[in-house]
Amino acid sequence: MFFNAMALINSVHVLVSQNPVMANEYLKPMLDVGSPRVLNCNVITRRILAENPEAKTFFTCKPLNDTVLIKDTDPSSHAGNSIGTKLYLPFNENEIYEGGRTIFISNKHIEEALLEHFGNGALPQDSLNRDMRIMRILDKLPSLDPFLLKDVFINEKIEMNPAYFEVDKALWNQIESYILEGFEPLAKAAFPDALSSDEMARKLIEKIWEGRDLDALKPLVMALRLPQGYELEIFSAWKGIIFYGFQHKLAEPLMTEMLNWLKDVKIPIGIASNAERAEFKAEIDTGRNAILNEWKTAEKVLADYQTSYDKMFKLRAGSADFVKFLQNSSQSYWTLGNCLGKTGHVSYCWDAMTKRHPGRKLPWDQLCEFITLLGKIFNNAA
Repeated sequence: MFFNAMALINSVHVLVSQNPVMANEYLKPMLDVGSPRVLNCNVITRRILAENPEAKTFFTCKPLNDTVLIKDTDPSSHAGNSIGTKLYLPFNENEIYEGGRTIFISNKHIEEALLEHFGNGALPQDSLNRDMRIMRILDKLPSLDPFLLKDVFINEKIEMNPAYFEVDKALWNQIESYILEGFEPLAKAAFPDALSSDEMARKLIEKIWEGRDLDALKPLVMALRLPQGYELEIFSAWKGIIFYGFQHKLAEPLMTEMLNWLKDVKIPIGIASNAERAEFKAEIDTGRNAILNEWKTAEKVLADYQTSYDKMFKLRAGSADFVKFLQNSSQSYWTLGNCLGKTGHVSYCWDAMTKRHPGRKLPWDQLCEFITLLGKIFNNAA
């Protein structure tokens, strides 16, 4: 009933019997807190409960808090996007890096599979219903960035322990201001009366942010000619696109550093034959090109958005391009989430694995591990 364990776990599970320390160092960046594609309930829950044993946990069913949620390509998806959320169930909840098995949340048999895995008594139906609702909400997001998690639960009016999202208050305010600033020109254009009242403008912008009140947003929906039945989805995607634009700016310095590092990787002399060195160099180039392709795809989506936005609000040259972009914004949102999720995941792993070494120069065995890991991320095996 379960999908097979992901390929990375299988390969590292072999390593565990040979070198547990190496396995832990190799898997930790893949599953740990910090990547935009990972929500490690196991690590965060243990940290929270160590400080306060009575604290509210992410899931109501206790065993589910030992899991890790991971964004990955879902091969069974027939939707417009193929990004899914899978639940990683460790073989040993006290040492999650020993390996585990996974199942996509979209799997129609997931509840039966979880009951079979944990036992009926461990997952009371009322609690499981609540937890499955949470999982399905997360499955509708293209990445697991803390800001998106916090925002979606606020808008869904689900009370969650904020410690799981780890969004610094100053950073939250900075992101919020950035997004609201993006909404403001359109709110004032669609609602001319708001120009005479800062308070009214603010309320209208907040309505766009919440994306729940269609009656209040009706003039905007009509002005943008949004397709009926998809209005709220489009407003949500629009907010997500602006967020990813903010995230892109924050990620760019580390991304540039990593790409330059990959370009300048030196293979130690005498460590391998000429053929092996050539093969390894080809793997590095393939990995670097994969990162560049994802990054350039994200940049193009953001550039298209900014160009259409500026054309409408700064150049006053018409709304057609911006309206067209918004009407297709759901796909753009998922594309950005996937591209920045992958590149963010690999840059997080690279930073975690190299920052302890002077000049970020990895020993040969760890360099090989990172290049292998990079390939797995971009081959959807991570």
